[in-house]
Amino acid sequence: MPAGAVRDCVMNAKTPCDKACSDSEKGRGGWREKNAGTSASSLKNIIFAVATAQFLLPFMVAGAGPLLPSIGRDLSASAMELSLINALYTLSLAIVYLVSGRVGDILGRKRVFLTGLTVFTCMCALLPLAPNIETFLLMRFVQATGTAMMNTSALAILASSAPASMLGRVLGVASIGMYAGLSLGPGLASAVAAMSDWRYLFWGVVPVGVLAWCLMAFTVKGDWRDAPDSPFDWKGAILYAAGIGALSAGAMWLLKGPWAAGLLIAGLAGLALFAWSETRCPCPILDVRFLLRNRVFALSTVASLINYSSTFGVMFYFSLFLQGVHGLGILQTGLMISIQTAVQIFVAPGAGKLADKRGAGKVATAGMALCGVGLLISAFLDGSSSLMQVAAAQLVLGIGIALFASPNTSAIMGAVDQAHTGQASGLVGAMRTMGMLFSMVIISLTMNSFLGDAPLNADNVDAFLEAMHVNFILFGVLNLVGIFFSFARLRAGRTTPAE
Repeated sequence: MPAGAVRDCVMNAKTPCDKACSDSEKGRGGWREKNAGTSASSLKNIIFAVATAQFLLPFMVAGAGPLLPSIGRDLSASAMELSLINALYTLSLAIVYLVSGRVGDILGRKRVFLTGLTVFTCMCALLPLAPNIETFLLMRFVQATGTAMMNTSALAILASSAPASMLGRVLGVASIGMYAGLSLGPGLASAVAAMSDWRYLFWGVVPVGVLAWCLMAFTVKGDWRDAPDSPFDWKGAILYAAGIGALSAGAMWLLKGPWAAGLLIAGLAGLALFAWSETRCPCPILDVRFLLRNRVFALSTVASLINYSSTFGVMFYFSLFLQGVHGLGILQTGLMISIQTAVQIFVAPGAGKLADKRGAGKVATAGMALCGVGLLISAFLDGSSSLMQVAAAQLVLGIGIALFASPNTSAIMGAVDQAHTGQASGLVGAMRTMGMLFSMVIISLTMNSFLGDAPLNADNVDAFLEAMHVNFILFGVLNLVGIFFSFARLRAGRTTPAE
């Protein structure tokens, strides 16, 4: 191959589409362009760029809630149309996460990261200019596509560039951006909604996106590609998109009519067909056989799904509890619920470091157990509970989630060879999104059972508290199941990719 040419291949090739290269061309982070490097300074730039980019997704999702009334007023949107702002965002994430992992393997993870970040940032600049709600919703869907590309590639880049002994620490430090976005989103959005135009929140994100783009484009040399000459599995992509799209739509609108249940069933059937198809594809989007063979990978992935299912809805209930039961304003509520994410900012780096020393699986299991304690405390909150009790529940949950999230991701990425890094990173994002959807389904069913279509008011506070207690019990049961899976991977030990 001529000097300066791209020299990419897959370690431990197992499928007909995998390419072999000489060990002289191989780096710790997989196969990359000849001038690519992972020096200490380069790794710092990667972490900073990824942390900056990961700030954007949770910031925009968490910040959208307080802005909905203002958006609805200016764009003449109905309540149903407003509900689609985050629903379509989640739907797009669910569809694109897994697929973008494979695209990164083929085209280059840095390239896909920059493309996704470009799409996201451009939509932030254009969304405030939307003339109507229909255009706004379309742009929001496209924005989530960029988000999924960016986040999936970011995780794969970190896993490809970080030394194995530092993977947990690197993931923990990079996650600070995500928790900062979650923490700052509600408060800043509430302040913007109260004092200015909602459009400025979107425009304010643009410089952050440009900064992250410049950091990755100009300070990080080379790229990471594991399968540059492999064909893309279009059949699998279509089956997955159709299945996950139908499942997500059915979950989000489950209470709208029997047709939603039909979508759920169709979605499950589509995903089953997708899994069957992938076992017969030489270059699959998701190597199902590898997933089933690698117990650590499989159990850690299930644990991620369950953790998100059991903890994602907590913030929803805290928000309604503080406003509807304690009578706090939007800004006060935003500050209160930011306690959980603020704690995560400080705990996450230490959790990653601890995972490298003590084992990612052990730390993640301890974090899952601590989440259970936080859910138990939350289940006993009622109208007489003080704000200190609410803060205590959030504190425990925040520590538990921080101890689980990065170490569990480290366990997932550490259990796969370089050939499956892109697939693993895509699956992590897909499982998180599926967990969010499952949590939304549980909340919707419970709230409808106790409150029907009525909004929270003084007349139905008791019914709301019952719904909240039932949900936290259900979340707690899910958490116990998650602890079982998380503990099981400790007994499974590390299953090597070569097995």
